[in-house]
Amino acid sequence: MKRRVISTLTIIIGLVLLVYPKVSEVYNNYQQKKIVKEWQQSLGSSEEIMDNGVGSILPGSLESDKDSGDEEEKNRKNEKKLTEGYTKKNIKGMLKIEKINLNLPILSGATEGNLKISVASIEHTGNAGEFGNYAIAGHRSRTYGRNFNRLEEVEIGDIIEVDKGEKIYKYTVVEKLFVKPEETWVLNNNKNIKGITLVTCHPMVDNPTHRLIIKGKILD
Repeated sequence: MKRRVISTLTIIIGLVLLVYPKVSEVYNNYQQKKIVKEWQQSLGSSEEIMDNGVGSILPGSLESDKDSGDEEEKNRKNEKKLTEGYTKKNIKGMLKIEKINLNLPILSGATEGNLKISVASIEHTGNAGEFGNYAIAGHRSRTYGRNFNRLEEVEIGDIIEVDKGEKIYKYTVVEKLFVKPEETWVLNNNKNIKGITLVTCHPMVDNPTHRLIIKGKILD
C-alpha cells in the first residue's frame, strides 16, 4: 500500500513538473497581452474599458450592475483613470524588430517578475529618443519566437523601433557582440549619442556564460 502511494505521488509530481513550464508561459503571455491592451486603451485607441482584464479587481466594479446610469458612468471614469495610472507606471512603450517578428511591451525595471512577462528597461540608463544609452533586457525562452529568443538573428543594419505612443523612434543596429556578465561597460551612457542597447543571456542554456548585446543608434 505504501509503495503504491509513493508511486502515485511520484507520478503526480512528475506531471506537475512537466506541465508547470507551459502553464507558466501561457499565464505570462496572457499578462503580456493584457498590459498591451491597457496601454492601447490609455492612448485612446479603444473606448472599451470594462473588458480590460483588470476591471474585476478595480474598486466598485462588482457593484456596477446595481448603479444608476450616472453612478455607472462615474465608476467607468474612475476605472479608466486607475487603468491609465497603472499602465503609465509600468509600461514604457513597445519594442519592435520586424526582422524577427518581435513586438513586445517594454516594462519599467528589469525585475525578475517583469522579465517573466516581457522585456524591461534597465534602471539608471537612458530613455528612448534621448541622448544616452537606453538599455532593455529580456530573457530567452526555448519556445521559438518568445521574448528575446531570436535576438541572435539580428545583424548590423537591421532596424529597431521603440513606439512611445506619441512618437516612434527608429534605431539602426551598429554593433553585435558577446560579453561576460561582469562587463557592465556595455550599459555606460554616451551623452553624445542617442543609443539603444538590448541585453540577453547567451547561449540558451540553464547556466549561460555570456551576454548577447545588440547596440543601435537613432535614425534622425
